[in-house]
Amino acid sequence: MKGKASWSDGKSMAAIFFAVLFLNLSIRSLFYNFDGVACAIAVELSDFKHLVHGNHLAYGVLGWCFDRLWRIFGYRGQALLVLQTLDSVLGAAGAAVFSSLLRRAGRGEREAVLGAAALSVCHAWWFWSLEAQVYMLGALFAALAAREALSDKPRPALTGLWHAGAILGHVGHLMALPALVYALTRRKGRGEAFPYLRTLFVAVAVPYICAGLFAVQPSSFVEFKLWLLGSAALGTDRAFSWHSVALSSAVPAWAGMTLRIFAEFVGRKGFFLTAGVALGLLPLVAAARGAVDRTRESNFWVLWLAGYAVLFLTWEPSTIVYRVTDLIALWALATLGLQAMPRRRRLAALAAWTAAAFAFNLAFVVRPASDPANNPDLVEAEWTKTSAPENAWILANGRGAVYIPYFAGRRPVNLRYLTDEKALHARLDELAKAGQAVYVSGRTLEEEGLRAKLERYGLKPAASIPALSMFRVARGE
Repeated sequence: MKGKASWSDGKSMAAIFFAVLFLNLSIRSLFYNFDGVACAIAVELSDFKHLVHGNHLAYGVLGWCFDRLWRIFGYRGQALLVLQTLDSVLGAAGAAVFSSLLRRAGRGEREAVLGAAALSVCHAWWFWSLEAQVYMLGALFAALAAREALSDKPRPALTGLWHAGAILGHVGHLMALPALVYALTRRKGRGEAFPYLRTLFVAVAVPYICAGLFAVQPSSFVEFKLWLLGSAALGTDRAFSWHSVALSSAVPAWAGMTLRIFAEFVGRKGFFLTAGVALGLLPLVAAARGAVDRTRESNFWVLWLAGYAVLFLTWEPSTIVYRVTDLIALWALATLGLQAMPRRRRLAALAAWTAAAFAFNLAFVVRPASDPANNPDLVEAEWTKTSAPENAWILANGRGAVYIPYFAGRRPVNLRYLTDEKALHARLDELAKAGQAVYVSGRTLEEEGLRAKLERYGLKPAASIPALSMFRVARGE
């Protein structure tokens, strides 16, 4: 849409950015995923060795810089709020870039705005724009790389720089490479790939080299390998482990998540289950219509989706955060598929879907996540502050391993590494010998076999309120 009434691309992006940012900041998520809390701890400790994670190098450092900026202006609170705000900014920026991408690809101004709005209220995009997590950083740079590659006169070096930013956000974004190479070489030939690949290699390699030399400083090749493996070496034995499932299970899990990234229908019943599934199916139908056109743009997005699918069909196909970037491709294809409809009808369809998805995900995802009662780990951690002495050690597992130190201010004993009863008792004896008190919550005792192990050691009630209890762990009690 051109003419006096149309906005410039920059003004439109700014308006979308601030509107989506306002939406993101209007409700705070209290879901507090494990990785986000762990990153907040590392930010507050300035622990760069753990901030430069081998699988997502840049987010922790960016979060630390953002936190320092807040503190320059007088902020004295926890870094977790800062990181959540950062993700809200990244999610809003990603939506603004997506609108610009659509306009440059030939969509009308209103259509681009509605496409960005639809993206912003999708389950995966909206929820993870409210949480402290690494994935919105990569999604923003992936959108920038796609926008540049699909432009009329793409700059290969800049595309490589944007793609490097996505990979530094998360290494999984390497899977966008086939689509980006296709877009760059389709018009001008293979020579365009070399500046892109050269810039990509340098822009990724240099930060990794600097992080290794100045932050991680591995003392052995094994330590260096474990740093690069990251999530692929999370087991207690730190051995390489690919998080895969059988293909017969992976395909339906991946396909189901393809619907759920639009609207979280799992756990719904009756009308709301039907509505949630429909909210996922409708944009997929439109995307399929766009994909069959076999244009340069549609081929690019199909390659994009296929590249990511190769990885995430074999690596945790049920994990939603890995699918955030799919939404960029699916909505680009969906708006392409809607071109077959008259302009007013496709604008009305986009507006209606956005309004319905907003209401659905607000009711079933965003608002429930803002209620502390829906996070029992948080409730327990807050209660631990009053039910256990200030210098106590607390047996913990799962999110409790980071919740206990961060929200309760107590030192955790991570049960993940103490599954053997002898090892657990030995660690308890070590703490007792040092004069340290150890406590465990009633919820933690519900873990299979743990109560029996601790009763054989020594377990005594220490405090209780309705639905919560605390026990002292000591021999002879």
